[in-house]
Amino acid sequence: MTEALDDQSMQTLRTCLHAASTADGSLRWLADRLHRTEADLEAQTALLRTVLDESPDLILLKDHEGRFLLANQPVAAFYGTTPEAIVGHLDRDFGVPPEMAEAMRQNVLAIMASGQTETVLEESRDARTGEISHFRSIKKPFSGPDGLPRILVIAHDITDLHRAQMRAEDSERRLLHALEATGDAVWDWHLPSGRLTLSQRWHTLFGYDPAEFSGTLDDFWCCVPDEERADVQRALDDCLAGRSTYLQEHHMRRKDGRLLWVQDRGRVVERAPDGQPLRMVGSIGDITQQKRAQDLIWQQANYDTLTGLPNRNMFLTRLQQEMSRSDGTGQSMALLMLDLDNFKEVNDTLGHAWGDVLLQEAAHRLQQCVRGTDIVARLGGDEFTLVLGGLADPSSVARVAQAVLQAVSEPFALGSDQAYVSGSLGITLYPTDGVHDVNGLLKNADQAMYVAKQQGRNRSQYFTPSMQQVAQERMRLISDLRPALEKQQFHLCYQPIVELASGRICKAEALVRWTHPTRGVVSPVEFIPVAESTGMIHALGSWVFHEAMHQTARWRVHRPQFQVSVNVSPLQFQNSRIDLIAWRQHLSELGLDGHSVVLEITEGLLMEAGSQVLDQMLKLRDAGIQVALDDFGTGYSSLAYLNRFDIDYIKIDRSFVRDLQPDSPELALCEGIVMMAHKLGLKVVAEGIETQAQHDLLLAASCDYGQGYLYARPVLAEEFDRLLAAEAPV
Repeated sequence: MTEALDDQSMQTLRTCLHAASTADGSLRWLADRLHRTEADLEAQTALLRTVLDESPDLILLKDHEGRFLLANQPVAAFYGTTPEAIVGHLDRDFGVPPEMAEAMRQNVLAIMASGQTETVLEESRDARTGEISHFRSIKKPFSGPDGLPRILVIAHDITDLHRAQMRAEDSERRLLHALEATGDAVWDWHLPSGRLTLSQRWHTLFGYDPAEFSGTLDDFWCCVPDEERADVQRALDDCLAGRSTYLQEHHMRRKDGRLLWVQDRGRVVERAPDGQPLRMVGSIGDITQQKRAQDLIWQQANYDTLTGLPNRNMFLTRLQQEMSRSDGTGQSMALLMLDLDNFKEVNDTLGHAWGDVLLQEAAHRLQQCVRGTDIVARLGGDEFTLVLGGLADPSSVARVAQAVLQAVSEPFALGSDQAYVSGSLGITLYPTDGVHDVNGLLKNADQAMYVAKQQGRNRSQYFTPSMQQVAQERMRLISDLRPALEKQQFHLCYQPIVELASGRICKAEALVRWTHPTRGVVSPVEFIPVAESTGMIHALGSWVFHEAMHQTARWRVHRPQFQVSVNVSPLQFQNSRIDLIAWRQHLSELGLDGHSVVLEITEGLLMEAGSQVLDQMLKLRDAGIQVALDDFGTGYSSLAYLNRFDIDYIKIDRSFVRDLQPDSPELALCEGIVMMAHKLGLKVVAEGIETQAQHDLLLAASCDYGQGYLYARPVLAEEFDRLLAAEAPV
C-alpha cells in the first residue's frame, strides 16, 4: 500500500504522524501538570482542613438558606457527626431544639441580608452531653461564586465563662437577699458610670424620697458628716485597691438632721482583667441602739451607777494618768481616801434606800470641795477617793481635807429624818511618799485612813513611813496566822467566873492563846483583829467552840450545871457564818445541851445588827444557848437593845470596876446596871475584879458573878482542874 501512495500523500502522512507525535507529548505534559496541580491542591486542602480541625473554635460556612457548606471537626463533634456528613444540613437536623435552631437560622439570614459583620452571643445544644452551650460568635457575610449570599461563622465556646458569671450573679443575688433580710439598706455602685443604686430600705432609713436622689455617689456623701468623710474615703480606697475589706462604723445624717450610727460594709464583686474595680456592693445597717447599749455598758463599767462618779476601774486609769502628768510637770499630787464613819448604822436603821440618798449627797458635797480638774471617785460601799493634781503648794491639801471632813459631818436630810456621819481621811503625796506605782499609792492612803479610824475617826491622817512598817508587820502576822491553826499553835486558857454570894467557881470563860514558834506568845489584841480582817476568824471561832465544848463535857461530869463562855466575833454573825446546826450536833455528840455554853457578844454587834443577826439570835434562843453581852457600858446605846434581843447576862466592863470605891460614881453606875438588869430578868457578871474590896462592894450591890485576877488568871485546863479540886465540896 505504500507503493501506491504518491509523494504528496506521503508528505501529508508524515506531517500527520509528526503532528500526532507532538500532540501526544503535549497531552502527557498537560496530564502531568494537572496531576501535580491536583496534588498541590489536595495538600493545601488537607493543610486547610488540618488548620480548621485543630482550631478550638467552631468554624462553619452556611449558604443563603442556612445550610452547612463547610464545618470543622469541633462543629462535627459538637453535633455528633462528621464534617462531611454535616454538609447540606440545618442545625435542627442534629438535635438542636426547633425554636433554638430557627432562631439561629433567622439570625444568619438577617446578617447576610444586612451585609454587616456582627458578634453575637448565642446558645446551642451539645449533642455529646445534651446540655446547652454558650458561644460568642463572629458572623461575616459575603457573596459566593454563584452570586448568592453566604456567611462565615467563627464561634468561641464561652460556656465556662457564662457559668462562672451565672455563679457570680447567683452569689450576688444571694448576697443582696441576705443583706436585705438583715433589714439593712443595700447599695450597688457601678464605678465606670458612677451610678449608685439604692434599695428602698435606704430611703426609709434616711427619710428621703427616691426622687430626691441623683443616683450617684453624691447621694451617699451628702449623708456623711464632713468630719468623718476622710476616714470613710480612706476605707473605701483601701477596699477598691484590694488592701482590705470595707467595714466602717460612722455617723450618717437623716434628712431631718438626726444622726445615726451605721455599720457600713461592702465588697468589690467585679473587676476588669487588669484588676481595676468595676462594681462594688454593700449595705448600711442602723446600729444606733447597739452603740447606745455599748455606751451604757462602758458607762456602767467605768462609772458608779448610784453617784455618777468614776468607779474603781476608771479611777485607777485616771490615777495613773495623774501620776504620769506629775512626772512630766514636776508638780506634786495628792491621793485622799475617805471612809464614812457610822454609815452602816444609817443603812440598818433607815434602810438602804435612804443610805443610797446619803451616798449621792455625799458625792455631791465632795465634788464641791475640789476643783473641776480634780478627781472624785467612789471605790465601793462608803469609800471615796479624791485625787488633787498639779499642786504647786502641797499645803493646800490640808485645806481640802478640812473641807471634806466638814462637808460630810454636816447633817444629811433623809426624808423626815436627819442622819449624821463623819469621815476618816487618809492622805498620801506623790512622789513625796516614795512610791512610784498606783498600788503603792493606794496602800499608803489606805494605811493612813486606817490610822485615822484608830485615832478616833472624824479626822485626817497623812501617811508616814512608820505606817508602812506597821503594815508590813501586819502582813507578816497574817502570813504566820494562816497556817497556825493547822499547825496546832493555838490553845485555850480558862478564867474562872465566881458566884459572888457563895464564892464558888460555877463558870469559866474560854480564852484563845497563840504560841508562835519564834515570836512566842502573841497577844489576842494583835491577832484577833487580823483574823477578823482576813476572814480567818470563822475557822478560828469554830475551833474555839469545839475545843471548849470538849472541855465542858469533862467538867460537867462532876459539875452538871457548869457553863463555859465562848467569845464570838461580830463577823461570825454576818452572812450566817455560824453553823448552828453543826454546833448543836457537836453538843449532842458530847451529851451536852444548849445551857452548857454561853456565847459572849459585844455591844457593837447589837448596834450594827441587821435582820441576819436578829435571825441568828432567835436560833440561839431556840437551841437553848445563852448569850452574854460583853463590855457592857462602853457603848452609847446599849440600853435600847436589851429588850430587842434575847440576852441572858450582861458583863460590866472592867473600866467601871477598876476605880470602884464606896460612894464613888463607878459604884453608883454598877448598882444601877445591876438593878436594871435584874428588873429585865438578866444576870450580871462584873469583869476585872482584882481586890477583895471590889468583890465586897459588888456583892453588896447584888451583882451575881465576878471574874478577875482576884480569883485566878486565865489558866490551862489542867490548872483549872486543880482550882476546881481545891474548892470544898458542897
